[in-house]
Amino acid sequence: MSQRPHAASGSGARPATPGPGLTPREPSAEQLQNWFGRAHGIVSSAGGQIEASDVQRKLALLFQDGTLLVERHNPTHPQVLAFREMARRKGLAVSTCYQVDIEILRQLYEEAQRQHRVATGASADADTEPMQREVLALLRDAVGLHASDVHVYVTAHEAEIKMRVRGEMVRMRQVDAKFGHELLAAAYNMSETADATYRLYDYQAGRISAIKTPLPDGLQAVRLQLNPLGSGGRYLICRLLYAQSRWEERLTLEALGLHPRQLRCFAQMRRIPEGVNIISGPTGSGKSTTLKIVLEELYLERKQQINILTIEDPPEYEIRGAAQLPVANVDNEEERGAAYRKAIVAALRSDPDVIMPGEARDREVINLVFTAAMTGHQVWTSLHANSAMAIFDRLRDQGVEEYKLNDPTLLTGLTAQRLAKQLCPHCSLPLDDAAIAAFGDALPGFAEAGEDHLHTIRQANPDGCEHCTHGYKGRTVLAEVICPDQTFLSLMACGDRQGALRHWTESLGGLTMMEHGWLHMIDGRIDPRDLVDRLGPMHGLTAARRATLLHLK
Repeated sequence: MSQRPHAASGSGARPATPGPGLTPREPSAEQLQNWFGRAHGIVSSAGGQIEASDVQRKLALLFQDGTLLVERHNPTHPQVLAFREMARRKGLAVSTCYQVDIEILRQLYEEAQRQHRVATGASADADTEPMQREVLALLRDAVGLHASDVHVYVTAHEAEIKMRVRGEMVRMRQVDAKFGHELLAAAYNMSETADATYRLYDYQAGRISAIKTPLPDGLQAVRLQLNPLGSGGRYLICRLLYAQSRWEERLTLEALGLHPRQLRCFAQMRRIPEGVNIISGPTGSGKSTTLKIVLEELYLERKQQINILTIEDPPEYEIRGAAQLPVANVDNEEERGAAYRKAIVAALRSDPDVIMPGEARDREVINLVFTAAMTGHQVWTSLHANSAMAIFDRLRDQGVEEYKLNDPTLLTGLTAQRLAKQLCPHCSLPLDDAAIAAFGDALPGFAEAGEDHLHTIRQANPDGCEHCTHGYKGRTVLAEVICPDQTFLSLMACGDRQGALRHWTESLGGLTMMEHGWLHMIDGRIDPRDLVDRLGPMHGLTAARRATLLHLK
């Protein structure tokens, strides 16, 4: 328990006051961002001009210009006052004071260390083993390309290293098989959620986090999946999970590329205190990112007064405001299902307001998801399905009773999404006659879908520019979002899919994934070729429907 100064007893006692220049203010988001940008100006770091003790660094931080940050619940702690006096004696008086969470103090000190390493050329992984340094060097290369995954295939004689960059596999280099095996073993042994023994011929998983390993800047964790290959080979997939600090510009659903109508649907889902909301899509479609953003939005909208529990296999992104329960060290689907069920039951007994099982794979987990919603909880989860409407079919296939699927107060949100490469706004090219002719021949449906918009549609510049890589900069979401009403669910329940589709798009203002992609395309944000690569032929975009979509913009 932290120590605090106590006022003398008696009716005339007065509480301790901060003193001149030490009355703490609440910082703005701009001030937080400014502090992180100039963390090199922190003088209270270890080895700094006015070095604070380990205890003091958990309570206070001082900049060269006299700006003092104090932990918000301990502004008059004796250690804070002692540190201030030490600074005064060394000729640096406090000019202004701000109160922040202890997390901000920690992140600022870490950022100061990072900026010092960059300035001096020091390496954060100097104390690691040689093969672990090779793993970290590979991860630094991946972060430099902002890759989402690293793949290492070890065969009998060679090992091949590839990275997934903006959704596409990029071949990096080959190394000999012995080096490849040593690299995979080192990566596995760096994982803190791994089994004790690396088993060459078995399926294994793990997670490397920045808590115990000096990961490259910007990387929060790395999820590992190791699979055996024939003839003694081995295959490693590293999923890179990038960090986002509170002081950074917070990622939002709007920034992902969702349409205003889709944003309103998500807002409606968050407002309903109970019900099941499901996000679907293939591996690598951004489901985890969307779930993270939704839960953090909920936490802020409810003024941090709700209890959010997640069950993940294992936890991926840090979700601010959520208690993240891990499911790890399971060797097969049967063990995984049992561990997941145990974690969900534990979560339901932990006074939650919101529950997020990371993935609903099997029948029992899906039914537990509905049980959680029926007992008064808001539930978010993910599922593999090709479209938002196909989620309904998956739920039925997994044995969810019809009365549950026909209740709009229980099934409150259906979302499907994909990720498409986003054109660089600085160097994308307009369509010339040759491109228009080529697209009309090679891209089914483009001639009609692109009609009247050829002047706004753009294509990638293969040469790129200083702002991008080969004409692309980041990715955007292509999505369809349904907030089902009774009519929609009744039509789906009786098998009238076309009627349900018409009701959703015409009465509920819904957008299919292709329609959302078409709006991105005519706004010059995605290349027509990438739209077809992700979603297939541009079907369903009749002249009447395109006119309706333009009114939704």
